Amino acid sequence: MPKIHRSLGLSITYPDNWTLSEDLQDDQVVGFQIQSPSTAFLSVLSFDWSTTPDQAIEQAVKIIQSEYDNIESESFAPDLISHPGPLADTRGCDLYFYYLDLLVRAKLIAFGITHQTILVQFQAEDSDFQSMERVFDAMLLTLCRSIQSPENGQ
Repeated sequence: MPKIHRSLGLSITYPDNWTLSEDLQDDQVVGFQIQSPSTAFLSVLSFDWSTTPDQAIEQAVKIIQSEYDNIESESFAPDLISHPGPLADTRGCDLYFYYLDLLVRAKLIAFGITHQTILVQFQAEDSDFQSMERVFDAMLLTLCRSIQSPENGQ
């Protein structure tokens, strides 16, 4: 049975064998991670509205570049057609890098909603990412659908 997490004014449905942790700053939730039993995870971070989606992605890329060498990146325009209304200034970036002997893929998607910018990061070892891509898409779908839904909760 899938689990549902409500935070940051969003709601997301995820597999029941994945684990959830939250990031707190001054006793406020500023993000959360959902970790698969394997290498895959999803991370959601909230930024103040003054941070643009481009800036949110740039910050995430800089952090990843500070931890790993030889990162390849490619920007893309996310197609979030699952969302019931327009999302402000949607941006995306795919990253590839090596950790030990593993090729790792990270997909960053950032968009603006009322009073905040949201950064979603999907990451896994490349073959794990490919097998989890439908799961990631399903989680993103539930997150996008919750944005204008009144029951998404805090």
